[in-house]
Amino acid sequence: MRTTLVPTTELSVLTQRLPVQLWNSPLAPQLYERSLNVVCFARQGQPVGVWVCPLDGAASPSVRRVFRLLPYASPWVDSSLHPLARHQVVASMVSLVMDHAESIELPMDPQFREVASLQEAGTDVVCRHTRILDLGTEHDVRAGYLPTTRNHIRAAEKRHTVQTVPPDTFEFARAIVGQPPAAVEARRRSGLLISRQRATLCLSAVDPDGVCRGQVFVLCSADTAILMHSWFDRTGTRGVPSLLVDAAIQAAVSGPKALAFDFEGSVVPSIDRFMAGFGAHSKAYAHLRWQRRSTRPATEFG
Repeated sequence: MRTTLVPTTELSVLTQRLPVQLWNSPLAPQLYERSLNVVCFARQGQPVGVWVCPLDGAASPSVRRVFRLLPYASPWVDSSLHPLARHQVVASMVSLVMDHAESIELPMDPQFREVASLQEAGTDVVCRHTRILDLGTEHDVRAGYLPTTRNHIRAAEKRHTVQTVPPDTFEFARAIVGQPPAAVEARRRSGLLISRQRATLCLSAVDPDGVCRGQVFVLCSADTAILMHSWFDRTGTRGVPSLLVDAAIQAAVSGPKALAFDFEGSVVPSIDRFMAGFGAHSKAYAHLRWQRRSTRPATEFG
Protein backbone atom coordinates (compact mmCIF):
# COMPACT_ATOMS: atom_id res chain seq x y z
CA MET A 1 0.00 0.00 0.00
CA ARG A 2 0.99 3.63 -0.49
CA THR A 3 0.03 6.52 1.79
CA THR A 4 0.41 10.13 0.70
CA LEU A 5 -0.90 13.68 1.12
CA VAL A 6 -3.22 15.02 -1.59
CA PRO A 7 -4.62 18.50 -2.37
CA THR A 8 -8.32 19.14 -1.79
CA THR A 9 -9.03 19.03 -5.53
CA GLU A 10 -7.69 15.47 -5.73
CA LEU A 11 -9.49 14.54 -2.51
CA SER A 12 -12.76 15.64 -4.15
CA VAL A 13 -12.19 13.31 -7.08
CA LEU A 14 -11.05 10.34 -5.00
CA THR A 15 -13.96 10.47 -2.55
CA GLN A 16 -16.78 10.96 -5.07
CA ARG A 17 -17.89 7.34 -4.80
CA LEU A 18 -16.59 6.52 -1.35
CA PRO A 19 -18.89 6.42 1.72
CA VAL A 20 -16.61 8.71 3.71
CA GLN A 21 -17.89 10.48 6.80
CA LEU A 22 -18.69 14.17 6.68
CA TRP A 23 -15.38 14.96 8.41
CA ASN A 24 -13.44 13.19 5.64
CA SER A 25 -15.38 14.68 2.74
CA PRO A 26 -14.06 17.56 0.57
CA LEU A 27 -16.21 19.86 2.71
CA ALA A 28 -13.95 19.32 5.71
CA PRO A 29 -10.86 21.10 4.28
CA GLN A 30 -13.10 24.05 3.40
CA LEU A 31 -14.20 24.31 7.02
CA TYR A 32 -10.75 23.88 8.51
CA GLU A 33 -8.98 26.12 5.95
CA ARG A 34 -5.71 24.28 6.68
CA SER A 35 -5.52 20.50 6.75
CA LEU A 36 -3.47 17.41 5.95
CA ASN A 37 -5.48 15.34 3.47
CA VAL A 38 -4.16 11.80 3.88
CA VAL A 39 -5.07 9.01 1.45
CA CYS A 40 -3.94 5.39 1.57
CA PHE A 41 -3.97 3.45 -1.71
CA ALA A 42 -4.04 -0.32 -2.10
CA ARG A 43 -1.59 -2.05 -4.41
CA GLN A 44 -4.23 -2.06 -7.13
CA GLY A 45 -4.44 1.75 -6.88
CA GLN A 46 -7.84 2.25 -5.27
CA PRO A 47 -8.15 4.40 -2.11
CA VAL A 48 -8.75 2.29 1.01
CA GLY A 49 -8.20 4.96 3.65
CA VAL A 50 -8.97 8.70 3.89
CA TRP A 51 -8.19 11.06 6.75
CA VAL A 52 -8.67 14.82 6.72
CA CYS A 53 -6.67 16.22 9.64
CA PRO A 54 -7.16 19.88 10.67
CA LEU A 55 -4.08 22.03 11.27
CA ASP A 56 -3.92 24.86 13.80
CA GLY A 57 -1.94 27.27 11.63
CA ALA A 58 1.06 27.55 13.96
CA ALA A 59 4.60 27.80 12.64
CA SER A 60 5.17 24.29 13.98
CA PRO A 61 1.79 22.84 13.04
CA SER A 62 -0.31 20.72 15.34
CA VAL A 63 -3.06 18.45 14.08
CA ARG A 64 -6.04 19.56 16.13
CA ARG A 65 -9.37 21.33 15.84
CA VAL A 66 -8.88 24.94 16.86
CA PHE A 67 -12.69 25.09 17.10
CA ARG A 68 -15.17 22.20 17.16
CA LEU A 69 -16.50 22.64 13.64
CA LEU A 70 -17.29 18.95 13.11
CA PRO A 71 -18.23 16.34 15.71
CA TYR A 72 -15.39 13.87 15.09
CA ALA A 73 -12.15 13.56 13.11
CA SER A 74 -11.49 9.84 12.68
CA PRO A 75 -10.14 8.15 9.53
CA TRP A 76 -12.33 6.41 6.99
CA VAL A 77 -11.17 2.87 6.18
CA ASP A 78 -12.61 0.52 3.56
CA SER A 79 -14.91 -1.80 5.55
CA SER A 80 -14.42 -4.65 3.08
CA LEU A 81 -10.76 -5.05 4.05
CA HIS A 82 -9.52 -7.85 6.27
CA PRO A 83 -9.07 -6.68 9.90
CA LEU A 84 -5.28 -6.91 9.58
CA ALA A 85 -5.35 -4.79 6.42
CA ARG A 86 -7.54 -2.19 8.17
CA HIS A 87 -5.01 -2.11 11.00
CA GLN A 88 -2.18 -1.54 8.54
CA VAL A 89 -4.04 1.23 6.69
CA VAL A 90 -4.62 3.21 9.88
CA ALA A 91 -1.07 2.64 11.12
CA SER A 92 0.28 3.91 7.80
CA MET A 93 -1.87 7.05 7.89
CA VAL A 94 -1.03 7.84 11.52
CA SER A 95 2.70 7.48 10.81
CA LEU A 96 2.46 9.93 7.92
CA VAL A 97 0.59 12.49 10.04
CA MET A 98 3.20 12.15 12.80
CA ASP A 99 5.91 12.91 10.23
CA HIS A 100 4.22 16.23 9.36
CA ALA A 101 3.05 17.51 12.75
CA GLU A 102 4.39 18.42 16.15
CA SER A 103 1.37 17.09 18.00
CA ILE A 104 -2.01 15.47 17.44
CA GLU A 105 -5.24 15.85 19.40
CA LEU A 106 -8.32 14.50 17.64
CA PRO A 107 -11.54 12.70 18.61
CA MET A 108 -12.29 9.46 16.81
CA ASP A 109 -15.94 8.54 16.23
CA PRO A 110 -17.96 5.80 18.00
CA GLN A 111 -17.76 3.49 14.95
CA PHE A 112 -13.95 3.68 14.75
CA ARG A 113 -12.44 0.31 15.75
CA GLU A 114 -8.75 0.52 14.87
CA VAL A 115 -7.60 1.79 18.27
CA ALA A 116 -4.78 -0.76 18.38
CA SER A 117 -3.23 0.90 15.32
CA LEU A 118 -3.14 4.25 17.10
CA GLN A 119 -1.44 2.74 20.13
CA GLU A 120 1.00 0.77 18.02
CA ALA A 121 2.11 4.02 16.40
CA GLY A 122 3.05 5.38 19.83
CA THR A 123 0.09 7.64 20.51
CA ASP A 124 -1.97 7.95 23.67
CA VAL A 125 -5.65 7.08 23.55
CA VAL A 126 -8.13 8.49 26.06
CA CYS A 127 -11.59 6.98 26.38
CA ARG A 128 -14.52 9.37 26.04
CA HIS A 129 -18.21 8.66 25.51
CA THR A 130 -21.29 9.86 23.72
CA ARG A 131 -24.94 8.80 23.92
CA ILE A 132 -26.42 6.91 20.96
CA LEU A 133 -30.11 6.18 20.40
CA ASP A 134 -30.82 3.25 18.08
CA LEU A 135 -33.36 4.20 15.40
CA GLY A 136 -32.89 1.17 13.17
CA THR A 137 -35.46 -1.14 14.78
CA GLU A 138 -39.21 -1.32 14.28
CA HIS A 139 -40.13 -0.50 17.88
CA ASP A 140 -41.51 2.87 18.96
CA VAL A 141 -38.48 4.92 19.98
CA ARG A 142 -40.56 6.88 22.46
CA ALA A 143 -41.28 3.68 24.40
CA GLY A 144 -37.71 3.90 25.69
CA TYR A 145 -38.16 7.39 27.15
CA LEU A 146 -38.29 7.74 30.92
CA PRO A 147 -41.73 8.74 32.27
CA THR A 148 -40.17 12.00 33.45
CA THR A 149 -38.97 12.75 29.92
CA ARG A 150 -42.43 12.09 28.48
CA ASN A 151 -43.98 14.33 31.15
CA HIS A 152 -41.61 17.17 30.23
CA ILE A 153 -42.53 16.81 26.56
CA ARG A 154 -46.26 16.93 27.31
CA ALA A 155 -45.81 19.99 29.54
CA ALA A 156 -43.88 21.85 26.84
CA GLU A 157 -46.35 20.88 24.10
CA LYS A 158 -49.11 22.77 25.92
CA ARG A 159 -47.37 26.11 25.44
CA HIS A 160 -45.00 25.64 22.53
CA THR A 161 -45.02 24.60 18.92
CA VAL A 162 -41.96 23.20 17.15
CA GLN A 163 -41.15 24.74 13.79
CA THR A 164 -38.60 23.84 11.14
CA VAL A 165 -36.65 27.01 10.39
CA PRO A 166 -33.80 28.00 8.04
CA PRO A 167 -30.31 27.27 9.46
CA ASP A 168 -29.33 30.93 9.22
CA THR A 169 -31.93 31.72 11.90
CA PHE A 170 -30.19 29.49 14.45
CA GLU A 171 -28.79 31.58 17.32
CA PHE A 172 -25.26 30.17 17.58
CA ALA A 173 -24.24 32.75 20.18
CA ARG A 174 -26.82 31.34 22.60
CA ALA A 175 -25.77 27.74 21.96
CA ILE A 176 -22.01 28.28 22.26
CA VAL A 177 -21.28 29.82 25.64
CA GLY A 178 -18.06 30.40 27.52
CA GLN A 179 -16.00 30.64 24.34
CA PRO A 180 -14.39 33.62 22.58
CA PRO A 181 -16.25 35.43 19.79
CA ALA A 182 -13.91 33.90 17.21
CA ALA A 183 -15.09 30.41 18.22
CA VAL A 184 -18.74 31.38 17.96
CA GLU A 185 -18.26 32.97 14.55
CA ALA A 186 -16.22 30.02 13.24
CA ARG A 187 -18.88 27.55 14.31
CA ARG A 188 -21.68 29.69 12.89
CA ARG A 189 -19.87 29.99 9.56
CA SER A 190 -19.17 26.26 9.57
CA GLY A 191 -22.78 25.33 10.39
CA LEU A 192 -24.15 27.46 7.58
CA LEU A 193 -21.64 26.11 5.06
CA ILE A 194 -22.54 22.54 6.03
CA SER A 195 -26.25 23.32 5.68
CA ARG A 196 -25.74 24.47 2.10
CA GLN A 197 -24.09 21.21 1.07
CA ARG A 198 -25.36 18.52 3.43
CA ALA A 199 -28.58 17.51 5.15
CA THR A 200 -29.16 19.52 8.32
CA LEU A 201 -32.18 20.23 10.49
CA CYS A 202 -32.88 23.35 12.52
CA LEU A 203 -35.89 23.39 14.88
CA SER A 204 -37.30 26.18 17.04
CA ALA A 205 -39.72 25.96 19.98
CA VAL A 206 -42.06 28.96 19.84
CA ASP A 207 -44.41 30.11 22.61
CA PRO A 208 -47.96 31.54 22.08
CA ASP A 209 -46.51 35.06 21.78
CA GLY A 210 -44.29 34.01 18.90
CA VAL A 211 -41.11 34.13 21.00
CA CYS A 212 -38.46 31.51 20.29
CA ARG A 213 -37.63 29.69 23.54
CA GLY A 214 -35.09 27.19 22.28
CA GLN A 215 -33.47 25.61 19.22
CA VAL A 216 -31.60 22.52 18.08
CA PHE A 217 -29.21 22.16 15.12
CA VAL A 218 -28.79 18.62 13.77
CA LEU A 219 -26.49 17.43 10.99
CA CYS A 220 -26.42 14.09 9.18
CA SER A 221 -23.35 11.99 8.44
CA ALA A 222 -23.97 8.72 6.62
CA ASP A 223 -26.84 7.03 8.53
CA THR A 224 -26.46 9.00 11.77
CA ALA A 225 -28.21 12.20 12.86
CA ILE A 226 -25.93 14.18 15.19
CA LEU A 227 -27.14 16.78 17.69
CA MET A 228 -24.51 19.43 17.04
CA HIS A 229 -25.87 22.54 18.84
CA SER A 230 -28.76 23.40 21.16
CA TRP A 231 -29.96 26.13 23.50
CA PHE A 232 -33.10 27.00 25.44
CA ASP A 233 -34.48 29.85 27.52
CA ARG A 234 -34.31 28.81 31.18
CA THR A 235 -37.09 31.14 32.36
CA GLY A 236 -40.48 29.48 32.56
CA THR A 237 -39.93 27.00 29.74
CA ARG A 238 -40.27 23.62 31.45
CA GLY A 239 -39.73 20.74 29.06
CA VAL A 240 -38.56 22.73 26.04
CA PRO A 241 -35.22 20.88 25.70
CA SER A 242 -37.03 17.51 25.81
CA LEU A 243 -39.64 18.72 23.32
CA LEU A 244 -36.98 19.86 20.84
CA VAL A 245 -34.89 16.71 21.12
CA ASP A 246 -37.96 14.51 20.72
CA ALA A 247 -38.96 16.48 17.59
CA ALA A 248 -35.43 16.08 16.19
CA ILE A 249 -35.49 12.32 16.85
CA GLN A 250 -38.86 11.93 15.15
CA ALA A 251 -37.63 13.96 12.17
CA ALA A 252 -34.57 11.71 11.91
CA VAL A 253 -36.80 8.63 11.91
CA SER A 254 -39.23 9.91 9.28
CA GLY A 255 -36.93 12.08 7.17
CA PRO A 256 -33.46 10.87 6.18
CA LYS A 257 -34.16 7.40 7.66
CA ALA A 258 -31.25 7.64 10.05
CA LEU A 259 -30.30 4.47 11.89
CA ALA A 260 -28.94 6.28 14.95
CA PHE A 261 -29.26 9.57 16.80
CA ASP A 262 -25.98 10.76 18.34
CA PHE A 263 -26.34 13.16 21.27
CA GLU A 264 -22.57 13.83 21.05
CA GLY A 265 -22.18 13.14 24.77
CA SER A 266 -21.28 15.37 27.68
CA VAL A 267 -18.93 15.28 30.66
CA VAL A 268 -21.52 17.26 32.64
CA PRO A 269 -23.45 14.68 34.72
CA SER A 270 -26.80 16.48 34.58
CA ILE A 271 -26.64 16.76 30.78
CA ASP A 272 -25.58 13.13 30.46
CA ARG A 273 -28.57 12.07 32.57
CA PHE A 274 -30.85 14.18 30.37
CA MET A 275 -29.58 12.33 27.29
CA ALA A 276 -30.00 8.95 28.97
CA GLY A 277 -33.63 9.86 29.68
CA PHE A 278 -34.38 9.26 25.98
CA GLY A 279 -33.06 5.71 26.21
CA ALA A 280 -29.75 6.63 24.61
CA HIS A 281 -26.97 4.20 25.49
CA SER A 282 -23.45 5.24 26.44
CA LYS A 283 -20.98 4.56 23.61
CA ALA A 284 -17.24 4.88 24.11
CA TYR A 285 -14.92 6.39 21.54
CA ALA A 286 -11.18 7.05 21.44
CA HIS A 287 -9.59 10.48 21.71
CA LEU A 288 -6.14 10.47 20.12
CA ARG A 289 -3.26 12.40 21.67
CA TRP A 290 0.39 12.56 20.69
CA GLN A 291 3.20 15.10 20.78
CA ARG A 292 6.89 15.30 20.22
CA ARG A 293 8.72 15.58 23.49
CA SER A 294 9.97 19.08 22.67
CA THR A 295 6.47 20.54 22.22
CA ARG A 296 3.85 21.73 24.65
CA PRO A 297 0.38 20.10 24.59
CA ALA A 298 -2.27 21.89 22.58
CA THR A 299 -5.87 22.36 23.65
CA GLU A 300 -8.96 23.15 21.63
CA PHE A 301 -11.98 25.31 22.28
CA GLY A 302 -15.19 23.35 22.80
